[in-house]
Amino acid sequence: MTTAASAFPLIGSQPVGNFFIPDTIQRQTLGAMLSVVDPFWGGQEMIYLAIPTSTAVKVGQAVTWDTSLSIVSLPNTANLGVPVAFALNAVASNASAVQYGWFAVEGQVLALSTASVAAAAAIGITGTGTLGANSAGKQILNARVVDPATTTVVKANVQTTNGSPILRCTTGGTDGWFVGMAVTGTGIPASTTLSAINPDNTVVMSANATATGSVSVTGTYNDGTNFWNVLVVDRPFAQGAIT
Repeated sequence: MTTAASAFPLIGSQPVGNFFIPDTIQRQTLGAMLSVVDPFWGGQEMIYLAIPTSTAVKVGQAVTWDTSLSIVSLPNTANLGVPVAFALNAVASNASAVQYGWFAVEGQVLALSTASVAAAAAIGITGTGTLGANSAGKQILNARVVDPATTTVVKANVQTTNGSPILRCTTGGTDGWFVGMAVTGTGIPASTTLSAINPDNTVVMSANATATGSVSVTGTYNDGTNFWNVLVVDRPFAQGAIT
């Protein structure tokens, strides 16, 4: 993913994309809604929310928010009846300051999950902030899986440098890749994931490459522990009371 192009109403605001790092400066009014067009995911809508101190967030983590527009990781509880959004960016915990960032509420989104869920299936809460197999009272309404967490995105002609964690994507940019996903290829150690994505089509791995070359690199939407199903959502919410 490169930057998502802001459309309305905050033209000229800071970039909305998976290389943006949320920070401790509030740059928009909390609760602001922004429509964007991403070159890979298509049209999306975002909401700007506060991230409490000492709170780490993973890409695709399911959250709700309180009356102060501060996120709360979606509880693993039935019949919540609350709105749901999905984290666009990975956020490291900050013990001394509130942070701020964008969360997706409409369009195609990544959903952090505990297992892969089949395409066209409903999805439900399976853990705090994570989704998976649907169950009574825990369904995420206005949401459907479009791609399971077995999805892969292959990039050709990726430049590796022996001893460096930097990959340079020369064909197709970083579209479809995200922080946390597993990557494999010649010269990439086992169990390597992406730690950061930069606007210049470079990415940072969790390990150094062991060879220099131009190789195909496969990004997989799970690392065996964390799974990211792709959903299509429209202002989703956690199921309310069943009567």
